[in-house]
Amino acid sequence: MPAPRPNQLYVIISLALVLFLLGLVGLWTFQANYLTKQLQESLDIIVELEEGHTEAQRTELITGITTADFNKPGSRPGFISKQAALEAMGDDLQRDLNDLGLNNPLLDVVTFNVPIAYLQTDSLAAIAANLQAKPGVASVFYQENFVDRIADNARRMGYVLLCLAGLFALVAGLLIHNTVRLSLYANRFTIKTQELVGASWGFISRPYLWKAVGQGIIAGLLAIGGVVGLQFWLQTVLPELNLFAEPLPLAYLYGGILLLGLLINFVSHYVVVRRYLRLRLDDLY
Repeated sequence: MPAPRPNQLYVIISLALVLFLLGLVGLWTFQANYLTKQLQESLDIIVELEEGHTEAQRTELITGITTADFNKPGSRPGFISKQAALEAMGDDLQRDLNDLGLNNPLLDVVTFNVPIAYLQTDSLAAIAANLQAKPGVASVFYQENFVDRIADNARRMGYVLLCLAGLFALVAGLLIHNTVRLSLYANRFTIKTQELVGASWGFISRPYLWKAVGQGIIAGLLAIGGVVGLQFWLQTVLPELNLFAEPLPLAYLYGGILLLGLLINFVSHYVVVRRYLRLRLDDLY
């Protein structure tokens, strides 16, 4: 005799809600990693050129950076002349310099970004030393503390999200286990009667476990649908988040939600059915 339909529906809804919460944690984790990577790779390496550098030296420098391994793939170094830099600082500074009879104190600069693999203190120092030796280069600058600070914050964020995901998983297991136990409570006599007439534990458990698989799939699909729907809504409100920029991690997330739904529901049904099978007949009342 199957469990009452309202209890089955309650199991599916409860599991879907828990999986949805876990999906949000996973989505936040992937998005935080993506934004951290984007922020790290947006770090500008600034190469100041000497006052008397030649155009040939500048062209050679830009070409060398473009073809170097430490240049971010698909990007080209930018050049900012000292006049353009002065104009970007506003008219007030230009007037003050003119009033004082001073020339433009700025230098021409070349800027570029490096891949995330080179965002280490020793790697950046080696790049700076390499460029410093080039003809026409006055100095090389980058925000060293900025890189270390991003890496530390990313690690702390990862630990917090990992603990949060573990807490949700524990709550999910307890909640679904109790829900399944209530769902199968009405079938406890049927389960015990089948055992008493000689049915094996595997034969008795099989229909309940298959039902658990079906419920887990439905709950997982509902949770995935909720996460995807939330992603589409957030993408329309905050398109700069680029929530679908990395499809492979998202595919892992969706697959993990579905697999976790199957695992939690299957294990909960297995434990509850075996518990009723181990009870004595008098304990069922």
